[in-house]
Amino acid sequence: MFSTIATIQISIIYAQTDTAACNSCCTAGVPGIPGNHGNPGVSGPQGMNGVKGEQGMNGVKGEQGMNGVKGEQGLKGEHGMKGDNGRNGLDGIPGKLGPTGPQGLIGLPGTNGVKGEKGEQASQQKSAFSVVFTSNPGRHAISPMKYDTIITNVGNNYNLDTGKFVCAIPGVYVFHVSSMKSSGGGTVLTRIMKNGNFQVSAYGSNTGHHSASTMVVLDLVSGDQVWTQPYNTNHNYYYSDSDRYCSFSGFLLYAA
Repeated sequence: MFSTIATIQISIIYAQTDTAACNSCCTAGVPGIPGNHGNPGVSGPQGMNGVKGEQGMNGVKGEQGMNGVKGEQGLKGEHGMKGDNGRNGLDGIPGKLGPTGPQGLIGLPGTNGVKGEKGEQASQQKSAFSVVFTSNPGRHAISPMKYDTIITNVGNNYNLDTGKFVCAIPGVYVFHVSSMKSSGGGTVLTRIMKNGNFQVSAYGSNTGHHSASTMVVLDLVSGDQVWTQPYNTNHNYYYSDSDRYCSFSGFLLYAA
């Protein structure tokens, strides 16, 4: 390495001597064209590692800065958008029963319900009769009128032989009588009797045939008797025929 450096230095000295000698007698020529770069030299050997330096001292810790001044309260923000409805909460414990409120107004009538099934008819005691004269009784005697024909006799409580209705079912009864007088004059006055006591009368007069009727409601007990009869011989001018102008009827209104 040292020989190479010495050679380079000698070459430089000769070149400087030649140039100085030339400059004294010659005119400088035109510079030549620069030559091409030479190839890179071979890398030198790696140097040895240097000695490790000592560790530096720790820096001094700075003092803590002072707290800043508290800022003023900011302006109130705008209302946010309404959130979605939350889920229903659990049912609470039932409260105590409150006091009874005032009675409300009467509501409108409801619709008719479905018609129920026909019920069983209760057993009902029955008694009814209807009797007539189909022939002319004429001047009837002052005694129970014995009608000659039975139209109805439910319960068989009317006796055709005696002309009397005999009560077998205690209760309230309705009785009706209708009588026609003869056309030859005279009058009829027919009475409804109960156990021999007069109850009501039907009176008919005027010329020609004329009818009279009456009705009564009686409260009877078992064994009571009801019949019809003329008032007296001045009012017993009866007339009837197959058209049945004279009649006597009765029926149980309701049992006691």
